[in-house]
Amino acid sequence: MPRDHTMPFDVQPDLPATMDIQIPALAWQPTGAGWQRTYYLDGRQIPVEVREGADSLVFRFDAPPTTQTRLEQILADTFTVPVAALALTASPILSAIADEYRGVVVMGASPFEALVITILSQNRTGEIVRTVYPRLAARCHGITPETVAAVPVDELGELIRSAGPYKAPRLHQTAATIAEEGEAAFDAIVCGPDQKALDYLVSLPGVAHKTAACVLTFAGGCTSTLPVDTHLFRVVDRLGLARHDGRNTPANRDQLISTLLAYGPDLAPAHFLFLLLGRTTCVSGTPRCRDCFLAGLCPSMEPQP
Repeated sequence: MPRDHTMPFDVQPDLPATMDIQIPALAWQPTGAGWQRTYYLDGRQIPVEVREGADSLVFRFDAPPTTQTRLEQILADTFTVPVAALALTASPILSAIADEYRGVVVMGASPFEALVITILSQNRTGEIVRTVYPRLAARCHGITPETVAAVPVDELGELIRSAGPYKAPRLHQTAATIAEEGEAAFDAIVCGPDQKALDYLVSLPGVAHKTAACVLTFAGGCTSTLPVDTHLFRVVDRLGLARHDGRNTPANRDQLISTLLAYGPDLAPAHFLFLLLGRTTCVSGTPRCRDCFLAGLCPSMEPQP
């Protein structure tokens, strides 16, 4: 029988914002009253639903006792801490962002899962990733380097077609490389020294800095780098947190990362908050300044008519 597992938080979780943008929300699917995804554990297929509770997240699933504890730990590692628990007080703008998004829960993933989801998300919408990843996971009966490498490249291309079939050979080669070395060894690298992990990840086919940085922040607990996408690049400049000349070159990217992390290491796990801003009010083109909670703080705010 399905049972509820309650995960308490010090603040009320904001589940819709949590599930909006985090690569993207690690492939959870929207349902009527919450979100759902399927885990593959101990030879079983276990659907899990999550909804907001009072200062908590409530998960519903049906798992035998031998699997239940393991699943609960996976969920705890997936929904880690709310933004309110991060140290984002080095500037009034960061404090305001942390307060606005205080109930957003920072998410995590296993290294290989984070890598696969991030590769699928390259140049694709979150909706596509949320569709493709479950299909791939069902075919593999759980995403591991061995199961992905066992899928023929042509079939892999069909499975991920809407995310870009051209990614299939690179994804297959990457999975095979990691499978040969062992997933435990891969996990140790990603969760080990940051620079060594970054160098290893960018040596894999189809993995550049942004993809590697996503894996490191979501799966490796890395606080020495962060992924820079077009939203973050635009928003931090407008907010005056990290100015640049508008060219997203490797040199400008590295300087931007260094400048942002000078505000504190918690900016790395919180980097996606700038993406939320970039999708809501601080959009490309003309920003919606009058609708933004940072009105009065942002140095780039458009003059009021």
